[in-house]
Amino acid sequence: MTTLLVYILKVIILSGLLLGYYRLWLRDRSFHRFNRWYLLAAIPASLLLPLTSLPGLAVMSHHTLSNVSGALHAITPGDWQESSPRPAAPANGISLWSTALLLFYASIAGYLIYAFVRQIMYVLRLPAKYSRETKHNISFFITAEPGAPFSFLKNIFWSEQLDSETPEGRQIFEHELYHVRQKHTLDLLFVRPQLILFWFNPFFHLLYRELRTIHEFQADAHAAASGNRFQYAEMLVWQTVRQSSAILHPFFQSPIKRRITMITKFTTKAPGYASRLMVLPLLFLLLCAFAKSIHSSDPTGPKTMGMSEFTVVIDAGHGGSDAGAIAGDYKEKDLNLALALKIKELSAAYHVNVLLTRSGDELSGDKASIRESLVYRTQFAAEQRADLFVSLHTDASNSSEQRGFTIYISPDNSHYQQCRQAGSDMIESLKSTYTTAQSLRERREGTWVLKSATMPSILILCGNINNSQDLAFVSNDQNREKIARNILEGIVRYQSQQAKQYNRS
Repeated sequence: MTTLLVYILKVIILSGLLLGYYRLWLRDRSFHRFNRWYLLAAIPASLLLPLTSLPGLAVMSHHTLSNVSGALHAITPGDWQESSPRPAAPANGISLWSTALLLFYASIAGYLIYAFVRQIMYVLRLPAKYSRETKHNISFFITAEPGAPFSFLKNIFWSEQLDSETPEGRQIFEHELYHVRQKHTLDLLFVRPQLILFWFNPFFHLLYRELRTIHEFQADAHAAASGNRFQYAEMLVWQTVRQSSAILHPFFQSPIKRRITMITKFTTKAPGYASRLMVLPLLFLLLCAFAKSIHSSDPTGPKTMGMSEFTVVIDAGHGGSDAGAIAGDYKEKDLNLALALKIKELSAAYHVNVLLTRSGDELSGDKASIRESLVYRTQFAAEQRADLFVSLHTDASNSSEQRGFTIYISPDNSHYQQCRQAGSDMIESLKSTYTTAQSLRERREGTWVLKSATMPSILILCGNINNSQDLAFVSNDQNREKIARNILEGIVRYQSQQAKQYNRS
């Protein structure tokens, strides 16, 4: 959901910028053909630019270690486990508000689709009601329809109240004939579905209105060329302005004032090349600003080469009503969150994009149950297309003699080898600061977030809360910063190792 909202926001901003450029530099200028194609391209460009992938320069942190061995640590069975959701947990986790918003969007879009189809069906039925003539290889119908004359595809629907043989009638006919020959109806049929899909974007509607106005400018210029342009403009003034249909081209339609101004404007010698050429640097800047960096769902693909920011989801275990292990005044949920926040705080220096499953004392995603919270964590990581998922926990062994950090992986994760590499790199980083088990632990049951993650995932047990030495170490602010830096260094080690493997392939 977050990814979709970001995409929608980018589309709205892009369309606003493209419309702003048009209004500043292109609007009401005489190069109508160029403006037509600009407006036709503006809406699809707004939709596609945020989806365009651009290769970036490799950016590696100064903490990257040049001599990363990539050695994999041994694996031994583990006995730690977390709460597990029922297998029947919902796959989408759509909230009530999301459902209501979706229904509201669908109802508006559905009505717009109905209105669009109704307009098309109306005009498609007209040829059966009136006799057909052929003029200039197009179908010509004399009708009593309100809004006539108007054109649609290769048809001109004429008003029975107008004489097509008078000078004014011939100019109006040339106007509608130009719409047909330039295939203006296809422009509107191309844009309208995009307006329906993004009905909430006001800039799309303004761009569409400008496109329709450009059509009128073009047709007016053609019709006025065959006679006196001032008489043609006068005819527009005294004719009744009739309401237009959204997919037709009625002759008498707004904005009359702009049409008359354009008809009577003297042609300037300055062709406006500069205004049009400025589109190229504008598109380049928008592409750089809004295109996404190359992103691959394959963890050994281009993204792990450092071609874009490495994204890691840090999951602070437990939270809210789920306190986790407790030792005196210390709760596991608080220790996990404090470490996650410290990792987030330091992440920029390591060029790692850290996202948190929670940033306060609540169940992840502010869910109502532990089951829903666990489902949310892996869904969140999948939506963000994270490169790595790291879950933070504190052990609660009944034996106070058990101490030190331990890394868990799941043999059921679809990226098992990458999990093993990430876990091994994390061991290498953590062991310099505190006692760390030199073998990876793996377990099938009770590690739901590890096996359900759609990307490489590891779980770090940051000591035993029932061991006084471990508790004193992990609860100390200075030590917490050391641990956070070790974890970030482990992430960078893993990123570097994956880049090497990609370059060798």
